[in-house]
Amino acid sequence: MYSDFEKVRQNNCTLYIHKQFANDNLSQGLLASEEKLRELYVLKPIPSSESTHTDKFNISINGAEREIYLKQYLCGSALRFIKSIFRRSRARRAFEAALMLAQNGFDTPAVVAMGECRNGFFRKSFLATFAVENSKAIYQLIPENSKVLDKEQLRGWRQLIQALGRTVGRMHAKGIFHGDLRLGNVLARHEGTLWRFFFLDNERTKKFDRLPFKLRVKNLVQVNMVRKGNLSNTDRMRFFREYCAETKISKKQSKSLAEKVIEKTNRRLNKKRLVRRKLRKCLRTNARYLRVKTGNCLAMFDRSFCEEAKPIDFIEQIDSLINKGQTLKNDKTSYVSRLIWNGSNIVVKRYNHRGFIHSLRHTIKGSRARRAWLNAHRLMILEIPTPRPLAYFEQRKGPLVWKSYLVTEYVNGQTLHHFLQDDNIPQEHRSAVTQQVIALLNNLGQHRISHGDLKPSNIMISNNGPVLTDLDAMKVHRWNWVHRARQIKDITRFTKKQEKRNIPLGV
Repeated sequence: MYSDFEKVRQNNCTLYIHKQFANDNLSQGLLASEEKLRELYVLKPIPSSESTHTDKFNISINGAEREIYLKQYLCGSALRFIKSIFRRSRARRAFEAALMLAQNGFDTPAVVAMGECRNGFFRKSFLATFAVENSKAIYQLIPENSKVLDKEQLRGWRQLIQALGRTVGRMHAKGIFHGDLRLGNVLARHEGTLWRFFFLDNERTKKFDRLPFKLRVKNLVQVNMVRKGNLSNTDRMRFFREYCAETKISKKQSKSLAEKVIEKTNRRLNKKRLVRRKLRKCLRTNARYLRVKTGNCLAMFDRSFCEEAKPIDFIEQIDSLINKGQTLKNDKTSYVSRLIWNGSNIVVKRYNHRGFIHSLRHTIKGSRARRAWLNAHRLMILEIPTPRPLAYFEQRKGPLVWKSYLVTEYVNGQTLHHFLQDDNIPQEHRSAVTQQVIALLNNLGQHRISHGDLKPSNIMISNNGPVLTDLDAMKVHRWNWVHRARQIKDITRFTKKQEKRNIPLGV
């Protein structure tokens, strides 16, 4: 299996490197340290999950520049550390799975090297692969609306779907289960009239003598987990017909399999499960979000916000940008400023450090910015109006969260407090907005959500209606009686804060 790789040992590290690079600078750099590698190559960090760290760099091969991705697997949790003691490293499992897929006629990014370093019980591992040129993740190729495609584009899209069905069918026919067969983990490259697929994240990919039915279903559900508006039912059937043809299962078996996949997919698309899954996605790098870790700062960005700029520059300049912006609020707990960055009209809220105990508490339960980021996404999923969250990040001192920042879009309007005091507002408009506020609060109640700091100044009245802000104290309650108690507190706080006018809440 390792015939194309040379094994090199140095101190407590073992490196399997392709024979093409065995005596090259790359081998020395990977065996030495990250600092040594940075001396040899220009490493560009790629945002990744909390359990990995990924860099890319260019290397010259026979006068041509090739791009290499270096993925380091980290012990992101106590459970991962315990597993690492008894199991093969994640890099080795991904390496062996890539070789196994290649032996069975399936493509993966070509492996350049795999390394493992031990220090007592602690183990670090990494995998270096070539970039797959002229390819895109299938998720990025899904058309927003197939009706706008011309005949040639539509034919190409249908050929891709059918080719993917045949490829997954061949994989399952050979007893191979992919650990995470989401469409973001499959790269597609068009070669002439054919599509070629490259499988990523193979550390959990395995080969069985006979593929268990539940794993077959799991893979098909993973492929199927796409928003219905983007992938039509006809496209799903095209995929499934080709899949069944390759696996040579009977009509009865295919019907049973389709029913099971549809049932499990619908269960996973259940509203509560959908919310939980989407909230997990907004905390890791994917097609929509970037996770950035630099120095003592951890950040999440909406890709659209930093599309043509460097997130790290924004992180480094944040305090000076806030000071130059229009101050909306400044007290001992927070500093809120409106500013323009990368062409976006935004509001940045800094949650200030207020002592060791305060930092310890928010380190344990999560920073206020992180909670507000998650709560804003929850409201957006539930279609409850709130300013769109664009980024959040935490600055740490050692293990403690010291300060945190939340970035949202700027909502043009006035607070409900000022709206109610404005005598120029016609009574009809005032009544309409009142009903919209009632509907918003009722919507929160239907999902057992309490705001935690509900007052007229935390509801903005925009041209499109009321918008809920200041979400770091918001909570979702499991029990009705707990929600009702919190709801009464919200309403009491809301009515006490009104100075001149009251809104009939109707809840």
